[in-house]
Amino acid sequence: MKMQFPLILLALVLAHNPICSKEQDFMSDAAAVRFSFSGSPKKTIKGTSTEIGLRQWTLITPLYYHKGEAWSFAAGLRYEGTEMEFSDTSLLDESWLQSIDFPLLLMKEQSERLNLMLLFNPTMAGDYDSIDGDTFNYLTILGARYQTSDTFQWFFGVVHTTGYDDNLFLPAIGFHWEVSENSDLLFAGPYLRYKYSITDSLDLILGGRFSGSKWNTRASYGERDFRLQAYRTSATLQWNLGKKHAVLASAGWEFARKVEIKGADGTALVDRNLEPAPYFEAGYRFRF
Repeated sequence: MKMQFPLILLALVLAHNPICSKEQDFMSDAAAVRFSFSGSPKKTIKGTSTEIGLRQWTLITPLYYHKGEAWSFAAGLRYEGTEMEFSDTSLLDESWLQSIDFPLLLMKEQSERLNLMLLFNPTMAGDYDSIDGDTFNYLTILGARYQTSDTFQWFFGVVHTTGYDDNLFLPAIGFHWEVSENSDLLFAGPYLRYKYSITDSLDLILGGRFSGSKWNTRASYGERDFRLQAYRTSATLQWNLGKKHAVLASAGWEFARKVEIKGADGTALVDRNLEPAPYFEAGYRFRF
């Protein structure tokens, strides 16, 4: 149970990924490579005739983990390639965008019940035609985990990010509750996940979370920042194929979608809602 806290944090920051095992040991679950393909169909930016459609390939892998007597350190890598259909090339002339996350987690076991942590996650996102300070975004979480029982723990902290919003700072509270031997519930701010093990090899996972990315791009018209935001709900079936392999299929809905495009001087060229859309994902995990 003690190492479930960094597991949840890396899952939130690295993956936002519904592949999670029943085991409580951090190394057995985090020592895995994950690959997924997801997408949503073309939908219209409200008030315009411009359409946007997305297909994304995501690779997630741990890089390093060390546990001392009181201090622990973990690092991971997340790569995402986005194939985009944007019908108005005068606004945004891009078809392939990329992002790399490199989350670093430092944790101190203060007592048997209390753990303190610092997570820093830099992201490099754009078309990679040119890389400068505008290509980088940052997420920082300072928090604590307090375990009240073998089945329940609280999370407290503060979050600062420049990726989902330009300069978002907010308090955070959440909990993880093992409802039964076959089910658990995780709530962390806007992130919600409920997992029910139908059999030893088949899990049903229901979830909701904010989904958003910000890319720095360049084309013939100059530099532009492109941001997508949405809230995503999903239902996932995960098949655990032995100890090392798992596959998943997920479907859901994205709503409260928003598109923002800014010029090099920070002027908003587009700041509009995007029509809701269905969402799908298929993934595979290999555990070492």
